[in-house]
Amino acid sequence: MSWDVSAFLLDFDNQIGRIALPGGFSTVANVGRARHFGAEIAAELDVIGLAEALAGHQPATSGKDGKTTAAPTLADRYGSLSLYGNVMFLDAEFVSGPLDGRTPRYAPDYLVRAGIIYRAPQERFTVAFTGTLVGDSYADDANTPSRHVPASMVWDLTAEAKVWKDIVSVNAGINNLFAADYYSRIRDDGIDPAYGRNFYLGMSLKF
Repeated sequence: MSWDVSAFLLDFDNQIGRIALPGGFSTVANVGRARHFGAEIAAELDVIGLAEALAGHQPATSGKDGKTTAAPTLADRYGSLSLYGNVMFLDAEFVSGPLDGRTPRYAPDYLVRAGIIYRAPQERFTVAFTGTLVGDSYADDANTPSRHVPASMVWDLTAEAKVWKDIVSVNAGINNLFAADYYSRIRDDGIDPAYGRNFYLGMSLKF
């Protein structure tokens, strides 16, 4: 199991932001001082490795030549199957200026990523099924009701396989696997809908 915990503080003085105006227009202006305070927690648990640890390691074996070699582990045989999770909590607020007490735009209270990742032995093949949950936010610093962005949940399926050593790999994926209908941005002329279900296929070369 691997885990990481961190905290952060971002302090912006005289921040430039967008303010909505009557008639569906907006302007860019000094919106005051904004403070972002938050924490992030990430963890990954290898289920196969945990099962092996609970069962105990297999003893080493001695060959005819007298050399001692360790017996293959479950990871050597089956790879790893990990449960992954990442949570970020954010408290963002204007602490001075014309928007004192408002929340900066696109600053959700939480963001959660979780899923399952399988890695074949020697990581020759990797497939991941992950979801992202984003809390609601506002598309402008004045927190105009018409610019409220609802919370959304999206699942993705990705895969990567090594074709030749560690140099040539192919990758593919399906974004927004369940075709969730959502939007994450709002412009002066209306919402900016997110992509529905979409696919990609690619190749990478490493030198």
